[in-house]
Amino acid sequence: MNILIVYGTTEGQTRKIAAWTATHIRERGHQVELQDSAALASDLKLGAFHAFIVAASVHHKHHQDTITNFVFAHHELLNSKPSALVSVSLSAVLEDEKTEAQKYVDHFVSAVGWQPRMTLLLGGALRFTEYDYFQEQVVKFIVMKRSGAASPERDSEFTDWNALADFVDRFLETAG
Repeated sequence: MNILIVYGTTEGQTRKIAAWTATHIRERGHQVELQDSAALASDLKLGAFHAFIVAASVHHKHHQDTITNFVFAHHELLNSKPSALVSVSLSAVLEDEKTEAQKYVDHFVSAVGWQPRMTLLLGGALRFTEYDYFQEQVVKFIVMKRSGAASPERDSEFTDWNALADFVDRFLETAG
C-alpha cells in the first residue's frame, strides 16, 4: 500500500509520532509519504494514496487549523478510503480527562465532515525546557495539579508507543 501521513504539530511531539509511524509502516513493507500540514506540497496527488493517517495535537481544546483545513478540504476522499486519526493530547493520559479528549475528537470530525475508520487518543509530551515563564505556570497549574506525574525540572513524554504500534498494525490489517 501507499500511505500518506499528514501531521500537525505545535511543540514537536506529533511530528515525532508521525515519523515513528512512518518508519513502523515501512518496516511492514508499505510505502509512506510524510507531510507536515503547515507545509503541504501544492502538487501532492492525493488520489495516488491507498490509505491516510492524520496525526494532530490538541491545544486549547482544538486541533491545528492546518489539519482542520486539510481534512475539511479533502473529507470526501478521506471518507472513501481507509483513514485514521491519531489525536495527541495530555488529556488522553489523565484519567479524569479522557472523556474530554474524546470530545475534542468528536467535535473535530463532526466539524470537518470526516468519518475515520479508526481513532487513537494518544498522550503527548511536556517540554518544560522550552516553555517561557507563563507557559510553565499554566502547565504547572493545570496538568501537575491533576496528575502530579511531571516534574518542572525536566521534560516528560507521555506517548504510549506500544499502543501506537498496536493501532497502526490494526489499521494496516483493515486497510489492506
